[in-house]
Amino acid sequence: MPFPTLSELAAKSVAQGIHDESISLNFTLNTKSSNSIVRELLKLDGNNFKKLEVFKNQLPVTKIDLRLCDIDADAVRNLSNFNLVSLDFGELTQLEDDFPVDPSDDGTLDIVSLLTQSTNPYSRNSMIHLGLSSDREFIAGWETKVSQMLPNLRSIDNSCVYVDTVQFSNLCTCFPNLLVLDISNVISLSSLQGIKNIKNLQKLTMFNVDFDYIEGYKELSELKNLKYLDVSCNQYRRDELSSIRLMLAAGVRMEALEFFDCSRTYVTEQELRTFVKNHPSLKTVVAMGTACDQTTISGVKVLNMASMSSLSESLEYAILNDRFDLALHFIQEVFEKLKTNRENLADAQLHHIKNAVLFVLREPLDEYIKFKWIGGMTVDQDFKLLTLKYYLESGIFEHELSTSMFSTDIPDLIKLFYNVFNRHPLTSWQKEHAGLIFQMFEATVNAVRPGILIPDRVLHFVFEMTVDLVYQFPEHRTQGTRIIHQALVWMTWEQLLRMSFNFELVTKVNMFLPSTFVF
Repeated sequence: MPFPTLSELAAKSVAQGIHDESISLNFTLNTKSSNSIVRELLKLDGNNFKKLEVFKNQLPVTKIDLRLCDIDADAVRNLSNFNLVSLDFGELTQLEDDFPVDPSDDGTLDIVSLLTQSTNPYSRNSMIHLGLSSDREFIAGWETKVSQMLPNLRSIDNSCVYVDTVQFSNLCTCFPNLLVLDISNVISLSSLQGIKNIKNLQKLTMFNVDFDYIEGYKELSELKNLKYLDVSCNQYRRDELSSIRLMLAAGVRMEALEFFDCSRTYVTEQELRTFVKNHPSLKTVVAMGTACDQTTISGVKVLNMASMSSLSESLEYAILNDRFDLALHFIQEVFEKLKTNRENLADAQLHHIKNAVLFVLREPLDEYIKFKWIGGMTVDQDFKLLTLKYYLESGIFEHELSTSMFSTDIPDLIKLFYNVFNRHPLTSWQKEHAGLIFQMFEATVNAVRPGILIPDRVLHFVFEMTVDLVYQFPEHRTQGTRIIHQALVWMTWEQLLRMSFNFELVTKVNMFLPSTFVF
């Protein structure tokens, strides 16, 4: 993962200042800076959309993403103060009473009225991207009216919106100049009929959308410019009517296709190879969570578990595309398979695994991520701490410690995992997962043996955090004491001497131990 640029860090800092109300802006920023600041501001807190009204003269933003915001009617109308080229709405349920088709019509939203009130003449003529990722049903004929209102749209995110086959065909007819279309999670759709009208379409995302017969996919062959196709699912299903099987049966050929995602779909290796053969322009195939997790194809990059070198790339793709469910299951499967093979891993393979874990830890993710499990229950879990859980259970961490002699990345790994745990605001949640941190610390000190010493900065960190955690969670005192004793036993005289000058740490450790230790 590349380090953030100075401009990105500056945008985060200004956004934090606006959020905390610790800075004031009395001058107008440029458009690029405004877009970056507003993006970070809305990430910090979805309610920060209210601050757009306050800073409308200082932040001439042209791109607004409200998918994390629970906006109200006033916020919708305030959008008309900005000259927008890109606008993403999130959940719109709360606006049904403000923009109803008919007061007696429950559940239908007048999206035309909403867009009319949220855009000014400049925005209507300049809008390139519109996101309507809400599970609301819109007013009949909205496609025609919106296409007339926003004539220059090139990208539509229509995911989760109720769209039947007739409405979809109408949408394709009304927006023939689209380059990007997202229809993910549209469960009411039974066919792509009409998509041939979008002749210049380059990217089609239809995550969690599948059809029951071959005619549903046939018009894909008419898309001569389609380069990106996503037919992935959020859970693996052994389905005889899989998307690839039906596309093969329909004789679909997309001559320009370069990227194909079939993650967590039912596809055999032979079917995947045939699909690739039928599409000679393909450069990348994402086959994570499929029966093809060990498949390699000459001339094509396959994101799966076929090699350790693809781990980071696979995780990066899943995380940066908000596919946290896919990333989590992928991590779980990888470490489960490594449990029985860790002793045979070469240094280069361990390096790839460690880099993949570090990528997960360093990537700025939300504190809580919701996963929809097969049982239908939604639970809040910390994605990064689950990564730690699977990592420790696999035994790879101990194996890495025993072979790396505490390489420079190991201290970062330990601190990053601890920080994930320590930043969590719920004490009850920390209490439930504290055992993972103690397990990590104990594995660290148990890795010491003649010829392998723990670096001072790791030692001091383990000492200090172990003591603090035991005071916070006294039920772990026995394990905490064991960790401290094990670390002290293997310290060299030079390390003991250096530590003796850290009076605060020495005092903390001596107060913790049942008997005083002489440094």
